Amino acid sequence: MNDQQIKEAFDLALELTKQCGPIVLEGFRNSTKDVASKGRHWDLVTEYDRRVEDVLIEGLKERFPDHRMLGEESASEANKKEALDQRPTWIIDPIDGTINFVRGVKFIAISVALVVDRQLKIGIIYNPCMDELYTAIAGQGTFLNGERVRVSGVDNLKGALIGHEISIASYPAARPHILGRGEELIKECTGLRAFGSAALTLAYISSGNVDGYCIEYLKPWDIAAGV
Repeated sequence: MNDQQIKEAFDLALELTKQCGPIVLEGFRNSTKDVASKGRHWDLVTEYDRRVEDVLIEGLKERFPDHRMLGEESASEANKKEALDQRPTWIIDPIDGTINFVRGVKFIAISVALVVDRQLKIGIIYNPCMDELYTAIAGQGTFLNGERVRVSGVDNLKGALIGHEISIASYPAARPHILGRGEELIKECTGLRAFGSAALTLAYISSGNVDGYCIEYLKPWDIAAGV
């Protein structure tokens, strides 16, 4: 894809992402939404996850029928494990931070990325609850609501605010490592934060609000738009 095609893809993805904002807000305010588990007690999905993913994938497929689509919910339901190749591939998390979404915590995000020839070209992270829209095209910087943002100048732990998802310790094999790491980090850094959304945490790093992130066991749709 050339630069013009990337820009056209970005414009469409941005339009579709904004269209999904009201769906997310509707679900956020709905205290009786249907919630299901995808196998583990903390791995949740709602009808709003599926609705947002459908809007994004259907809209992108209509314009780009030859592009691959990798969405969290459709991939989970089909138990897909696909390797990236040279084809343009959209990587989508319809609602990153579903537990927050279910419990009425505003740290949630729609996350959309485009990979071309195994290289990330587009990243969009949108939190409609806080009206935060992070956008990036490779080589052109990152923007928050249209304003250019940059990472912080913090280069050591002494002044750093670090994202650290302690809930990942629910994996028994990882528990000693994650809890031990948190104990060591808090001795050195300014503070630790667990936002419950990998996409948002990475967005906060891009804007200098957070300085680093420690987390394991992520899927492509959790991080693609943020890196």
